[in-house]
Amino acid sequence: MSIPNLEIRKDLQLPYLALLIGMFAISTSAILIRHSSSEPLVIGTYRQAFATLIFLPFILKDRAEEVRSQSSFTLLEMILTGILLGAHFSFFITSVKETSVAASVLLATCHVVYVAILGRIFFSEVLSKKAIFGTSIALGGILILFGGDLLDNPGNFRGNILAFISGILAGLYYLSGRKLRKTISLQTYAFVVYLFSFLTMFIVVLIQNLSYENLPMSEIQLFLLMALIPTLLGHTMQNWALGYLPAYIVSISLLAEPIGSGLLAWLFFQEIPSFGVIFGGLIVIIGLYVVILAEESD
Repeated sequence: MSIPNLEIRKDLQLPYLALLIGMFAISTSAILIRHSSSEPLVIGTYRQAFATLIFLPFILKDRAEEVRSQSSFTLLEMILTGILLGAHFSFFITSVKETSVAASVLLATCHVVYVAILGRIFFSEVLSKKAIFGTSIALGGILILFGGDLLDNPGNFRGNILAFISGILAGLYYLSGRKLRKTISLQTYAFVVYLFSFLTMFIVVLIQNLSYENLPMSEIQLFLLMALIPTLLGHTMQNWALGYLPAYIVSISLLAEPIGSGLLAWLFFQEIPSFGVIFGGLIVIIGLYVVILAEESD
């Protein structure tokens, strides 16, 4: 019996390395959030402010014309996408503070399933039997996660709900961005969307009169790390790898985030997820994997 050749082609070694770096970088998001002592919306505001500033030189250099050339409707779509991203961060960062890192990241990662459901509802996209099967498995895993974690740690319930909502908002964000990214460069898209996600959260910070000034330098450093590592290094590496690797490979790499974040939470905070989170989370990941493979086969 012949053994399949598992050697990675040399021209794909760099994209796979970038994907690996991106997987680790994104897994640090919840850990950096947990280290911060600031209000969740203040964390999100600073993170997106720094992320916007990082992309500003690219816009000033050679993308300003692309921004000006967009129609009013397209700009409005990008603004609404930024608002969705800001709302996602608000709920996700708050959830990290109120439930286990593993549960928070798992429920937020379920945007893969939510995109499939929302695409079916709003755009009449046809779901294959395999996609429906995977979605059902993932939703069953979410129910087990909620139920099991509620029995083990009743205090985590609010955080789990917030993480669940953040996942739905992420699904809406990805659904909106999927169309825009077909015609708009990554730099332009990221700058506009990050800018309005920052403005969305900053407006709420001002309305709620949250303390965002005179923060310790250690907090500012954390916010900058959030922009540099999970946002710039993580998402940018994944988007770059997407130009060389099949989309489903990159999508599957997203499933490593809850595992990586959970391990880092155990290492840094001695946080061991409840049995409900572990068992339900495993089912969720299996369901997401089936959905991603179903999308590839369509």
